[in-house]
Amino acid sequence: MQWFQLLLAARPVIEMAQRTAGMLLLAAATAGLVGCAGTEGTGPQASRPPPPVSTAVDPLAMPSVDGRFRVGDGRLLALRCWGSGSPTVVYGGGESGIADWSGASITGGLVSRTRVCLYDHSGVGVSDPAPNHRRLLDDVVRDLRELLAAARISPPYLMVGQSGGGFDVYHYAGRYPGEVAGLVLLDVPAGQARMSAADVAELAWDSPGNGEHVDYVAVERQMALHRLPIRRMPVTVITATSGQSAPHFDEQRVWLQGSSHPVQVVLDGGHNIDRDDPVRVLAEIQKVLTLVS
Repeated sequence: MQWFQLLLAARPVIEMAQRTAGMLLLAAATAGLVGCAGTEGTGPQASRPPPPVSTAVDPLAMPSVDGRFRVGDGRLLALRCWGSGSPTVVYGGGESGIADWSGASITGGLVSRTRVCLYDHSGVGVSDPAPNHRRLLDDVVRDLRELLAAARISPPYLMVGQSGGGFDVYHYAGRYPGEVAGLVLLDVPAGQARMSAADVAELAWDSPGNGEHVDYVAVERQMALHRLPIRRMPVTVITATSGQSAPHFDEQRVWLQGSSHPVQVVLDGGHNIDRDDPVRVLAEIQKVLTLVS
């Protein structure tokens, strides 16, 4: 902090023979004093101190894990984590968890309490492309499990899934029940048994727009008719008023079956409810984190 002091000195009054000349000199001296001292007076003046500089550290500035890790068939998948603690929050978006949540306030709000990990699916971001054959949910969750193991991110996990990523984390909880402590699903519609590639061309595993080569027709049917049961754990379903299930919000309650602490919360917003209402989404994730910690 710098302080500036103005030193004022009166000019000596010279004895003059003529009164008029003396008055003129006195007036000039007074004007000089006022000009130097400003409007507050003639004493020493100090500048205002600058505002304090923030020393807050961005919790997302330095990931604890950031790289590509080899999964079973030799592909490299991207993973980024911050913080420490258990259970680890694992976010599974529809495609790129890293792009979706790396700078998100939700991530920043969680890392003060526990470790948070984001990953990119095959063929997304800097992750290697998926193998060129038909893939199912078992392949997707195996990728994630092998990625976490390669990066030495041990269970238990609190898994958060948005959109199609909700299928992934729910199936993970059913396939590896001892590794998942709780689930939070962000606007995940119920599976559709009658959906076909004729309805949406990108659902076919070999569609040019399907970089993961997942047979989404089979996935929708599996999640509608043959989804794996999950063990008793806290599950929170966050449904968007203008999301994929609107106006049939109750259809998303299917994900609460078997939960030891089933909660559905309806929030105003669209399918990307984590962007439309991040404060409430963060609060709901933190509630589940408290239950499973």
